[in-house]
Amino acid sequence: MAGVTVAEYLGQRTDIDLIKIEPAGQNELCPFMEGKLCHKKVPVCSIRNKGKLWIVCENRLCSSKKTIPDPAYPKNKNKKLKLPLSAYQKEVLLNIARASFSDTLNYSDVAVKREVSIKANDLNNYSADFVMTLHNGKTKLPGPDRVVLEMQGGGETSNTGLISNHLALWASDPHRTNEMLREEIKNVGTIETNAWRRQQEQFIVKGNVAMMTWKGYGIIFCVGELLYDYIWRKIENKAILPPLKEHNWTLAFLEICEDHNKTIVPGPLPLKIGRRLFTNYHTFVHALINQGEPSPETFAGEFDRLDGTVVNIPREGN
Repeated sequence: MAGVTVAEYLGQRTDIDLIKIEPAGQNELCPFMEGKLCHKKVPVCSIRNKGKLWIVCENRLCSSKKTIPDPAYPKNKNKKLKLPLSAYQKEVLLNIARASFSDTLNYSDVAVKREVSIKANDLNNYSADFVMTLHNGKTKLPGPDRVVLEMQGGGETSNTGLISNHLALWASDPHRTNEMLREEIKNVGTIETNAWRRQQEQFIVKGNVAMMTWKGYGIIFCVGELLYDYIWRKIENKAILPPLKEHNWTLAFLEICEDHNKTIVPGPLPLKIGRRLFTNYHTFVHALINQGEPSPETFAGEFDRLDGTVVNIPREGN
């Protein structure tokens, strides 16, 4: 296994030396949310694996969290304060809307709900990250009028303790530098499989609910570049996905990636919407589930009988 590098530490990109990054203290504010403390013991926002960004904090891409406990009532869990959307979150949501609908949209054109409950026909509870609409739900643009918007920028890593150890050594060194912070951490990788396994049931259920609710609804699925690569490998040779950007698309599949064209300045890494696919939701789901090919050898050959003997089962038709 190769290794990864720390790309962002508490909202600060590590690939520059214009300022010196210092270890985080207690009660640090999250750089990507309005008025919320960073919840991570080791405040790494994102890492790079083979040069590609992998987000490791749930709040980095665009948090959907809408409330926090009211500090005026610390013993009452029912007392909540509504979190306003930060300028960063508004920018991310506007850029998604512009990429999906029209690049002429302004902040006043786009409206969202956060952490929206979704009904399902089983005992599981589902919640959409966002529901987005335009022009008070009466858009005449191509595509759906209202969409479920799901965000999955990355996920977990293997051997996470090695990242923590690396950060601890850097923080304890009186001569620490940004160069030390961004050194490669060997034997650590990203786990795209787990990220997609957690997401796919949610994606299928939420998208299907949107389709069933009204013919003019759809789903936008935003993922980081490594996860986009992973999912695309599963579908690229399985089905012909009709390009429907200027027509009645019901699924937008968007890649959120690092914007290498922006000037390198201190602060968070700039992100952009890279690859994108606008197509039919049901065709996309069919491509996802239509995996594998006939495997006769799996169902033939040497079998162990439960009485301890062995039997050779022929292939079907032999």
